[in-house]
Amino acid sequence: MPAFASSLWIALARLGWAHLATRPGRTLLTLIGVGLGVAATIAVQRANLDVLSSFERAVLTVAGPTAVEIDGGETGIDERLIAAVRRIAGVVSAAPVLAQTALLSESRSPRRAIQVLGLDLLAEADARGFRLMNDGAAEQLDRLLAPDSLYVGKRAAADWSVSVGSRVDFVIGSRRATLRIVGLIEDRQGAESSWDHLAIMDIAAAQVLFGLVGRLDRIDIVTRPDVAADDVIAAVREVVPAHLTVERPRRRTQQVEDMVRAFRLNLMVLSWVGLLVGMFLIYNTMSFAIAQRRREIGIYRAIGMTQIRVTGLFLAEAAVLGIAGGMLGSTAGLLLAGTLTGLVSRTISDLYAPVGSGVAGLTGMEGLMGMLVEGAAVGCCVSLLGALGPSLDAGRTAAVRALAPGDYEASRQLRSRTLGAAGSALLFIAAALSFAAPVRGLPLPGYAATFCLLAGLSCLAPICVTRGRRNISAISAGEIHTAQEAMRTIAIEHAARNPGRNGVTVSALMVGLAIMIGVVIMVRSFRHTVELWIDDTVMADLIVSPPTWLRGEVTGSVGRTLPDAWSESLAAIPGVAAVDAYRDVKALVNGRRVAVVSRDLVLHAARSRYLVRSGDSRTSLTQAAKHGRVLVSEVLAHRLGLREGESLKIATPEGVHSFPIEAVFYDYATDGGKVVMDRTLYRSLWHDDLVTVFPIYLQPHSDLSVVRKRISSALLPDGDHTIPPLVISNGELRKEILEIFDRTFLMTYVLEAIAVIIAMLGIINTLVTSVLERGREFGILRAIGGSAAQIRHLVLWEAAYLGLIGIALGLLGGAALSVLLVEVINKQSFGWTIQMIVPIGALLQAVCLAASATLVAGYFPARWAARRPIADALRDE
Repeated sequence: MPAFASSLWIALARLGWAHLATRPGRTLLTLIGVGLGVAATIAVQRANLDVLSSFERAVLTVAGPTAVEIDGGETGIDERLIAAVRRIAGVVSAAPVLAQTALLSESRSPRRAIQVLGLDLLAEADARGFRLMNDGAAEQLDRLLAPDSLYVGKRAAADWSVSVGSRVDFVIGSRRATLRIVGLIEDRQGAESSWDHLAIMDIAAAQVLFGLVGRLDRIDIVTRPDVAADDVIAAVREVVPAHLTVERPRRRTQQVEDMVRAFRLNLMVLSWVGLLVGMFLIYNTMSFAIAQRRREIGIYRAIGMTQIRVTGLFLAEAAVLGIAGGMLGSTAGLLLAGTLTGLVSRTISDLYAPVGSGVAGLTGMEGLMGMLVEGAAVGCCVSLLGALGPSLDAGRTAAVRALAPGDYEASRQLRSRTLGAAGSALLFIAAALSFAAPVRGLPLPGYAATFCLLAGLSCLAPICVTRGRRNISAISAGEIHTAQEAMRTIAIEHAARNPGRNGVTVSALMVGLAIMIGVVIMVRSFRHTVELWIDDTVMADLIVSPPTWLRGEVTGSVGRTLPDAWSESLAAIPGVAAVDAYRDVKALVNGRRVAVVSRDLVLHAARSRYLVRSGDSRTSLTQAAKHGRVLVSEVLAHRLGLREGESLKIATPEGVHSFPIEAVFYDYATDGGKVVMDRTLYRSLWHDDLVTVFPIYLQPHSDLSVVRKRISSALLPDGDHTIPPLVISNGELRKEILEIFDRTFLMTYVLEAIAVIIAMLGIINTLVTSVLERGREFGILRAIGGSAAQIRHLVLWEAAYLGLIGIALGLLGGAALSVLLVEVINKQSFGWTIQMIVPIGALLQAVCLAASATLVAGYFPARWAARRPIADALRDE
């Protein structure tokens, strides 16, 4: 008996493979559809994980045995604080660290920026897991401590094509410096690590090079093994100023991950759209296969095969498709992940914090095999879910009913009302979920509402396919006068008689189009809101900034600040009416880092404004400057539950101070929150005279280009070792902000395109199967005088009918989805208020794209149907 069962399953496997092999075109379409969905998901997941794991590896590798870090932020740490820290019980060592960025003055490599660490090399050469390599031991100490000596990671040196002894020109802040490569850095174990992409100097030389004598960026503490790190953290906080951050090194990576959590989640959910559409494709493929193999199923049941075995047979076929498509998608995902990794790292660097984009997780045989296994697993799961319904139907089919023609679609028609009721219930649930609160700061109810919305409309698709015929017939009531009208009527009647399979095709197109329309409305509305915000708040005519101000990968305070003494020089330039000093630093508010902006609020009230939630901007700014109050961004107010008139506690170098909130303003520069205070108040508490940028307002009728040249001339570098700051106009800054915005959503468009392509494959699959099943019908039409052109029109009319219903449902779903994205998911993720607009032009483009995709997808089956010989068609069935 076991041998018989084994032989039976082998025979069934051969039959299944024969069925797949006899339909290579449809099998290939299914594989491509599943592969594209898997590729998008795998690529986004790998890009997200790679960028953050690269950042985590860099932090932990550099930290070495460090158990506790003291971080000074933009204002740094007085190096005299080390003495007090070293006296704390349980502290083995407290090492000074300087972490700044140097830029190659020549484009030797795409990665022009490199982080330079200033360390006490005599004390730490063996402590952090790296080793220094040079060409000999002679004069090693002199080289180690020389002010122009630099050790570079092996990979960075290879990228720059430099070796030991080379002299390299760098840009350090606003100065040029020539440094000598005196050695290379490698991991002590000889493995690839973050040390390969870093540069190291002695701490004293680095302080001189970066102009930070007496200042540190960080203090790394090593504790005794028998002392808990939390106890040391508590003791350190008692002796250091309140504005300094005291935490474990891993907490630094956790903060970045917390900041980008909503961004990564939104990106991942969007990548799942391709899998969802691919699931429809599998459903369609297996439904058609079961419809075509009704007699075969009847024979299986007649010889005693159980329902479970019939179901398992078709699930096994779906699993084979899923595994093959998943492995194909993994290969494509590997190529796509490289591109997405760069986009994700650039976006996170632009919006949140500088991160690397290492590709360690994407290379090597082990990584490739892991991706293949992951892709196969994802593809298999998606295929099994998509094939579950049709496979269960096949298992429940009785032998006698399996031989009855048309029974498959008749059963589908009987279920249309049930599906309609389920769809209505899902839409009601979606509406209810849209009012639910977020879960742990994540818009999980919003995502659930989105799923219920799309699932509900998908359940309504079969009814729309059936009733759409009546509506079209009512609109075009009258007698049929032409062959073209006859072809259209036949096509629509045939499509309406098959709501089961055609409903799935319409659902796939609807999902892809709804996602496209919803995201387009959200992105265009967001962009419109940002443009209004820029126009209303960024009113300075010119901005003087450090040369690296717009570079997201630059870390450290050097290169991000300008001297306050420039204010008088700029104000004295003819044509300049007023000069503001804008300073942006991070401060601790309720345990999280928040941007603190200081500027001349009285000047800003007179020359510019903030978009306040209530009241008048000028009055709010003036009162805040007069009474020592602050303005907070909408995002921060939303996250902390703050309102006008309440107080906000901020950790400053003078201790924790409580500031009354004068107003809440709209801000789209960051989703982390922002506090604005007068510059005089800031300087009294932070003792910081540096400036991030100088917004400059011109006198009426002044020529912007002329004043710009005067500013550039007045700030000419002193000698060859300094470089001028950037002087950018309001229009150029506006353009840069919008370019960052567009780069942020570039990945969105890529994922949308993948979903639409998969939906096109579903339409092709549907029509190809329709042509196969209607071979006899087409043969009869040709035999009684129908032309090849009429057969083409018949198939194209059917494609157009399905496309019309899919577009109508897509428009409805896209409109509802845009409301969910703007009013629920966006607000719960980031806290921004977006003014919704309806971009008519973009919607027309989306509809035209969907219509074109439908007709293109229908063209190839139509052409094939028209070219089939009449004799072959009449021999079918």
